[in-house]
Amino acid sequence: DHPSPLPHDASVDQLALGWVVRLTSGTAQPEDIAAARAWCDENPAHKQAFVEARQLWQLTGQLNTPVQRRPSKRYWQLASAAVLVLGLSVLLVRQNAWDADYHTARGEQRRIELADGSQILLDAHSAVDVQYTASGRNIVLRKGEALFEVTPDPQRPFRVQAGDLSATALGTVYAVSRTQTTTDVIVARGQVKVEDPCGAAILEAGTRIAQGTQGLGAKQSVNVANALAWQHGRLVFEMTPLAEVLKHVERYRPGFIHAADEQVANLKVSGTLQLDRLDEGVESLAQAFSLDVVRYSDYWVVLKRQR
Repeated sequence: DHPSPLPHDASVDQLALGWVVRLTSGTAQPEDIAAARAWCDENPAHKQAFVEARQLWQLTGQLNTPVQRRPSKRYWQLASAAVLVLGLSVLLVRQNAWDADYHTARGEQRRIELADGSQILLDAHSAVDVQYTASGRNIVLRKGEALFEVTPDPQRPFRVQAGDLSATALGTVYAVSRTQTTTDVIVARGQVKVEDPCGAAILEAGTRIAQGTQGLGAKQSVNVANALAWQHGRLVFEMTPLAEVLKHVERYRPGFIHAADEQVANLKVSGTLQLDRLDEGVESLAQAFSLDVVRYSDYWVVLKRQR
């Protein structure tokens, strides 16, 4: 009863890829997610194909479409160069979300007041699109993290879409974060309905749920004050791998900062970093774990084991 995103003679893998493309387009509606879930429920092979398609999409960010060869070698070379330039341009726009309705640079936070009185606090290196209609309020989180303070309006649901996950407010304050591999929803007040093609859950205040390559995980209790401390200029970590800590730090300072090897990357960090003193915080981490901070330039920092 649900329209498939590709012709009926397409393979299961192609259909799964079609669903992923539709749901991550930024224009998907709740009925699209419901239809995709119904398709996944039809057969275990459908669900598995969808999970694998989502993994592929997260790795590549795009689908490869077959290109017909041209008789002219010169034509093919020029076409290939043009496609490469265009592809790199599109990739840069997508990665930086320069065409988003609202976006922030590294280290920047921005508060956005919407037409209905709802507010978005956009964290560093993040981007959203906003679409208000007579029947709904739709926000697309393209990257990063945002905190949503929603003005109740039963006639126009407030929905945040991040990839193929949607989080619909039931009169609430909640945050959604999105990376290349995971999407996370944290509820500070009220309730949120979270859905993806593989499942659904209702979150209450003080709970979170994460979506990975296998779909929605289990609901978990969360210390909201710590998890959302970024809105007050702090990052709070509890037994968090150092590699993940450094990924967070990168959103607030220019350049790249990473661990030299897997052993360093897996060190567990518990503590607080001040966003206005991140370099001091990195030095403190290095001292705590007996690491060297190697600065190849102002924009390339590596943490290594001391010799």
